[in-house]
Amino acid sequence: MRILGSLLVIFITLFADVKVYLKHNPIYQGEPAQLVIEATGDEIELPNIDKIGSYPVAGVARSESVINTNGNLRVKKVVVLTFYPDQNVTIPPITVKVNDKSITSKPLQLIVKKAKANSDILFRLKVDKKEAYVSEPIIAELELKVKRTLNIVDYRFEPPKFDNFWVKELKSTNKYLEEHGEYLIKRIKFLLLPQKSGVLHIGPAVFKYAVPDTTRDLFGFSITAPQWKSVVSNSATVIVKPLPENVELVGDFTINVKVDRKRLKRNEPCNVTVTVEGVGNLESFDGVDLNISDVTIYKDKPKLTERYTKSGLFSRFEQKFSIIADHSYTIPALKIRYFSLKEKRIKELETKPIAIKIVDERPPLSTPSSPLQSQISTGSKVVQSFPSSSKDEWKYFMIGFLTGFGIALLLLFIKKVADKREIGWHFRGKRELLNRLLPYVAKDKRAASLAQALYEEIYEKKRHNISKKEIEQVLKDLM
Repeated sequence: MRILGSLLVIFITLFADVKVYLKHNPIYQGEPAQLVIEATGDEIELPNIDKIGSYPVAGVARSESVINTNGNLRVKKVVVLTFYPDQNVTIPPITVKVNDKSITSKPLQLIVKKAKANSDILFRLKVDKKEAYVSEPIIAELELKVKRTLNIVDYRFEPPKFDNFWVKELKSTNKYLEEHGEYLIKRIKFLLLPQKSGVLHIGPAVFKYAVPDTTRDLFGFSITAPQWKSVVSNSATVIVKPLPENVELVGDFTINVKVDRKRLKRNEPCNVTVTVEGVGNLESFDGVDLNISDVTIYKDKPKLTERYTKSGLFSRFEQKFSIIADHSYTIPALKIRYFSLKEKRIKELETKPIAIKIVDERPPLSTPSSPLQSQISTGSKVVQSFPSSSKDEWKYFMIGFLTGFGIALLLLFIKKVADKREIGWHFRGKRELLNRLLPYVAKDKRAASLAQALYEEIYEKKRHNISKKEIEQVLKDLM
């Protein structure tokens, strides 16, 4: 017997360098499963595992120690992986490298029993759709019912496992504790957007709670300590269908473009509001661009609001623009494509172009007033259009040329005098300062920076330390 025992010890020492086992098996739904991996040797390389079966690893605990066996020192490494399965799971073989040798364990079968009935707490997971398209909004609701008489001193909540879903908690649904007979009810809603097609599984949520437990120690003293229990919700499955084309928006929407005025003076801002709203998902919507040449466009940060209604998730996307120009222009038609959940097809929305008129638009410096002036300005050959005498032709040509040249000089002189008087280095208010800077924003960085600061002060109520003398100096340098 002693010889047999010695052989058994030698056998374990040689071949039991790696152990893979479950701390508890079976377990009840809602209880944590713990997979233990132990390895002993001189050099140990444990695997990095973030998922067991289809369940993510919720916690990892590691330890390391040195073992002295008859003067032979070896290292022992242990890792404990915690996960929360809601049904039976097969744990695949795990490979550990010890002393440059790969050792592979056998598969393990974990048994998960149905949770014990608990009339004190009822926990339920509901989804508003069993089938959906990729990116179609799904509302998942957790309902927790707790008996009024239950004395809970502490609790912990583990949300469902929303693998392959984009998830957002709807905060407005998580404020109130309802009263219903002998129960208090708490509801939490999540917005889910499926990220891929197929059969997607939503794991259960776990509610752990502690109730006071009174015991007596060895000396007979009464000790109250928390006793932890747990309850698990049901799981859910959603069949997700692929979209016929790659589009950003899924739902049923409208688009609207509004301007505060269609007739403005030169360099007055035109305020534009673009709104997209409807029942569906606008989380991935990046907004629109106003492609208008030779104008200055300021764009605000878009705002997205959502609320849950009987029809589903109602989303509203709003973005504001300010357009400044010294000439008339047109806001082009805006288009968006989306997958209509009502019609089950790709649809396109398009707005109408909006013409903006600048009432004091700058005219050209000179307007041709006769065929002769037109020919001179375009550099074309002079064609006979006066009496037939060549001397008269030459005389009229010279008169017309000198007259046109004199008018051009006069207009240029009048414009310079008018501009100088108009500037005069004295301005009335920030709007006029902004208007004077706008023609130079594309040419000069100082002008662009000052114009941006003035715009924010006037229209966004922001405060900047802007010096009027600095603006006057910049304008003087640029004139």
